[in-house]
Amino acid sequence: MVLDGCLAGTSLGGLLGLLLKGKPENEAASPGTVASANPSPAQSRRGTKQLPEKLQNRSSLHPFKMHVESMTAKTVEVKSDTPLDAAPALPARAQTAPLDAAAEQAAEAVLEAAVSAQPRSFHRRVSGKFTMNENKVVEQKVVLAMVGLPARGKSYISKAIVRYLNFCGCPTRLFNAGNLRRESGKSGVKANFFDNSNADAKRMRDEMAMECLDQVLDFLEACGRATAVGILDATNTTLERRQKVKEKVRGRPGVRLIFLESLCDDEEILESNYELKLNNDDYKGMNAENALKDFKHRVQQYAEVYEPVQDDECDSRCGYIKLINAGEKLICYRCRSKDDEYGVVRYIFGLMGSINLGKRCIMIAMVGETEHDRQGLLGGDSELTEAGKQHAAAIAGLVAECERQAKKPVLVMCGTLARHLQTVEALKGVNGCSSNDCRTVLKLARLNELCAGLLDSLSYKDMQEIYPEEWQERALDKLNYRYPGVGGESYQDVVFRLTYLVLRLEQFMGNVLLICDKAVCRVLLAYFRGVPMEEMPYLEVPRCVITFERSHFGFKEDRIELSDMKAAVVASEITSAG
Repeated sequence: MVLDGCLAGTSLGGLLGLLLKGKPENEAASPGTVASANPSPAQSRRGTKQLPEKLQNRSSLHPFKMHVESMTAKTVEVKSDTPLDAAPALPARAQTAPLDAAAEQAAEAVLEAAVSAQPRSFHRRVSGKFTMNENKVVEQKVVLAMVGLPARGKSYISKAIVRYLNFCGCPTRLFNAGNLRRESGKSGVKANFFDNSNADAKRMRDEMAMECLDQVLDFLEACGRATAVGILDATNTTLERRQKVKEKVRGRPGVRLIFLESLCDDEEILESNYELKLNNDDYKGMNAENALKDFKHRVQQYAEVYEPVQDDECDSRCGYIKLINAGEKLICYRCRSKDDEYGVVRYIFGLMGSINLGKRCIMIAMVGETEHDRQGLLGGDSELTEAGKQHAAAIAGLVAECERQAKKPVLVMCGTLARHLQTVEALKGVNGCSSNDCRTVLKLARLNELCAGLLDSLSYKDMQEIYPEEWQERALDKLNYRYPGVGGESYQDVVFRLTYLVLRLEQFMGNVLLICDKAVCRVLLAYFRGVPMEEMPYLEVPRCVITFERSHFGFKEDRIELSDMKAAVVASEITSAG
């Protein structure tokens, strides 16, 4: 063929160079245009495209995109400074063989195809960490059977495990024997119902525990070929009861059993837990003093027959974790298996090392309006508007009040973008602090907004019009959709980078304020609420500070309406990459 004879050994770049040879050296593209000043025939047919004026100012790009553009500019500069004689020579056949008409026509077609594609299409990476979730690739079924006296934090710990494992992508469900008892009409029973010498009551309690365990095992079977955890929340204080649990679990092949025992003799923790327990359905409408007396009597009934978990109860399919005084000491025995390199037990270990039963409040506040919000642009690193600064001042007032009531400073966590740093600046001077040295302020990149990659600083309208395929992909799967380009993220990526942070929040013993953007707010709200991951990208983020206060069952959610903030913040929705 003609092309074989004339163009053999010539690269596409060399081919395009030959076609463009003779182009004036002083020719340059005008600012804001894609096409050159002296367009080729293909470019003439395509026409020039003027960038929107709002995108020509690159000073407030997201740091990832700014870095990519600066590196690209340096590369272009280096290439343009390369001496002509240093450029690689074309292969000999390409230098000597003239281009005939057929070859020139074919080369022109290649050039036209290369420059006429508009808009550019992206080869997006898939959100690999969680779409290929290791907990759904490896099959591991685990029963966690809680052990311990009442008011030792079993319900709180079990709910924390459910919340964390579901957040990490492992299907987990809690089955509470006490709730089953109350649903069967045994709500509000007196302490003598838990007396081990009461044979009828003991038989009924054992039957309910076994029924609850059946529900756990059915749940694990329904999860199919994937890792899943079912939690049996019951006292399981006697060796006899635990033997019955072991026998039933052994009847299901491939299911491992781990007893999670919570021991506590810290009087401060116990008194706090007793107080929280009085809010459950067993004591609804009862005098607080009488309720506390009855509950302590119930604890005594269990304590008389209590038998701690021992090593000889365990085997290859059964182990235990002992949590002493809410994390003061942690003991594990026979919990690891050959599957644990990719198994779920290591997640449980991590959480148990961070668990905290103390009273505390976690506050989540979204940053105020930015210049990009006002222009309707995605992401970026623009500064706060005047309304955003007033929003920051209102948050500072809330921190001042919280610190006065608690008589200790609030831990503040924020991102590293300009809007986060400006919001933190508003805290200077609060409660007489001339700087933020009197309170801990952690500036963490992991709290930055979801990055839109190469689409950063576009509006949703621009994205829909210029990149309709990207718009459609995002609409079909907002949870796993990853923005194209370096730094581009999905909601699942944000979940991954916040996994360590939520452990830190579980561990901290004081009040915490998190300052973040909409997508990060959604991920944190999904964690504390226990919302399914599929619902996470669509959660409403209200214009107030959302608080989560420690309760006996987990965290109680509330909202603090800031009247000053309402007047300061514009009514339009804040636009973010989320």
